[in-house]
Amino acid sequence: MKYIRRLLWFLATKMVMFTALIALLIIVFYLAMNTANAYILLSDGMKLRAHVNLTRTDESELSGYFTPGALLNDEYFMMCRSPESMYIDYGVTGFNHEITLEWMWSWPWQDTADARISDRVTRIAGSVLTERRESANRGEISATPPDYMNCRYDVKLVRIDGQWKIAGLIRKEYI
Repeated sequence: MKYIRRLLWFLATKMVMFTALIALLIIVFYLAMNTANAYILLSDGMKLRAHVNLTRTDESELSGYFTPGALLNDEYFMMCRSPESMYIDYGVTGFNHEITLEWMWSWPWQDTADARISDRVTRIAGSVLTERRESANRGEISATPPDYMNCRYDVKLVRIDGQWKIAGLIRKEYI
């Protein structure tokens, strides 16, 4: 009886350790999957946001990346969409966009995630619009588009119907 009890105890402890290891691997898998999905969403979404800010094109595609409230609370986005935008006098033809995911956390069983990113536009190619060229010649405005507001953001992500979206951008500092 003593040997059977030892054998059962040995098997039970091994099964508990195996189950704990499998649970840990599942949690790590979902953390990695959420991080990869969030990075792709943040990279593509923030690049499209920069494109809309710089070129003042249609913003309807942003709804695939952002919740409506996120864009309405984004000061820089709203400023770039306004008639007082610093890019209204320029035709932007290209730009280099860089995003760095500094930190992210999402529990596998939650539909929210928090991240910290650095968002940078390092180069803007463009020129003054034809109708504003005289103002540039007089020195009233610059001949090249102004620099982009590079910032570090705390980002709130939510999963809606199985798809991650950016729910909020909180600017932490300028970089």
